Amino acid sequence: MSFILVRNWGIYLFHGLLAVIYGLIVLFVPAETLQALGWYSGLVILLSGILVLLVTGNRISKKLPFLWLLIQGLLYVTAGILIMVYTQSAIELFVSTMGILALVVGIMQLIVLVNLKQAFRPKNLILFNALVTLGFGVLMLFNPFRFAQAIIVLSGILALFFGIILIWFSIRLRTISRMPSY
Repeated sequence: MSFILVRNWGIYLFHGLLAVIYGLIVLFVPAETLQALGWYSGLVILLSGILVLLVTGNRISKKLPFLWLLIQGLLYVTAGILIMVYTQSAIELFVSTMGILALVVGIMQLIVLVNLKQAFRPKNLILFNALVTLGFGVLMLFNPFRFAQAIIVLSGILALFFGIILIWFSIRLRTISRMPSY
């Protein structure tokens, strides 16, 4: 196992470099990166819809049931096109929906907290989690695109951190692979 790990040090170097490049791009152009990710998500949904429509055509030619696949394919194609054309609005809608979901979950956690028996110990943890969830929900609803940008920047910082660790790790593996005992 360790031989395979050491022998493939270049893969870790490559992944580390990709993570660092992603991190730098995200940190310097977060809005454009978010738009690009949204647009590519729409493209994937559009291509999925086209694939479903191709499968639907195959089922039609074989005289098999196809109605639900046809509806699904048309919905995917429509959603993909709308996301690609109205990328920022789609991102804002998605983040706002997640904000509403976070508010509902936070409220549910508070209801659970109120109804817990006194003997249950981690009440403070549940309260903290509920308040953080409610806070994130409010932030997501207040300015969804800016919140999504902040999450993208956070992912860039994490990518930089872990990319540097992977590069360091790959260099260590390469050093080990050149040792005479290996």
